[in-house]
Amino acid sequence: MKLLSKIISIVVISILVYVSFLIISDITSISNESLIFQFEYLPIILIFITLAFFSLIYRWHLLLKKSEINIPNSNSILIFMAGVSLAIIPGKAGELIKSELLKTKFDVPRAKSVSIVVVEQVYSAIGLIIVSLFGMYYFDLGIYITISFSIIVISLFLFLSNEILFQKFSKIFLKIKFLNKFLGNISESQLVIKKLLSGKFVLSSILFSTLFWISICTAIYFIILAFGINTFEYFAIWTMYASSIMLGFISFLPLGIGVVEGSFAGFMAYEGIDISVALTLIIIIRLLVEWVPISAGFICLKISYGKKTINQDKDD
Repeated sequence: MKLLSKIISIVVISILVYVSFLIISDITSISNESLIFQFEYLPIILIFITLAFFSLIYRWHLLLKKSEINIPNSNSILIFMAGVSLAIIPGKAGELIKSELLKTKFDVPRAKSVSIVVVEQVYSAIGLIIVSLFGMYYFDLGIYITISFSIIVISLFLFLSNEILFQKFSKIFLKIKFLNKFLGNISESQLVIKKLLSGKFVLSSILFSTLFWISICTAIYFIILAFGINTFEYFAIWTMYASSIMLGFISFLPLGIGVVEGSFAGFMAYEGIDISVALTLIIIIRLLVEWVPISAGFICLKISYGKKTINQDKDD
């Protein structure tokens, strides 16, 4: 019930934030802008969003395989998407539902699966940095944000890779009742993390993480084109959106609500786009890129909880 209340609260806050943006940007101008949306772009947009999440699903599959966790592909996809549904929980803590599902359905130790969830976030952050670098020439304002974010990610990478530091700080986290349930065996967590952050495996994980952000940014580029705006360079959109997401990560707010929207609209306004148009665009972008996958994730969460495991089928 507490989780449900938290989700409802976040959804309500998100609606209020978007309504505030709509009011600020002038509802009349928004109505006019939506009339010129070219729907022939919609299939292309949806294809790139789908490709983006298939990249993450495949990365998830690779992480499970590397950690010697073997489950049916259908279950793997459902569990991953269930995690997407709760990405709205601050600090990506909602994605720990994947660990819970792996434990209850396949008896995978939480210490092992939580390590995978943590490593996923590290690889996503690295992919985000790489994508941001591509458009620095076209949007130099992003360099300051990218450098600051890179320092945080590198520090996190070193922390997770260093056994002494990891165990020292993990003892602090274990004092938190909620995290204690998931962390459990610290030594096992450290071994899994070290395995997933070393060797050639790192390259393939970074590749699929980068492919995710490239696909998302490409979808955003076509959303902007669909509104008849062709003033932005393709790679500039990469850096602009990546910088906004970085600021959202740092804010620690659920999905960076308000921060991502405000910063991306500000970046577009900085490049000469009317603020009312910019706010309209970012709201539509966030609905398509974030909230549609989250909605699909809730469906998968429902199915995943109702889906029997292989062991349950044998018992029946």
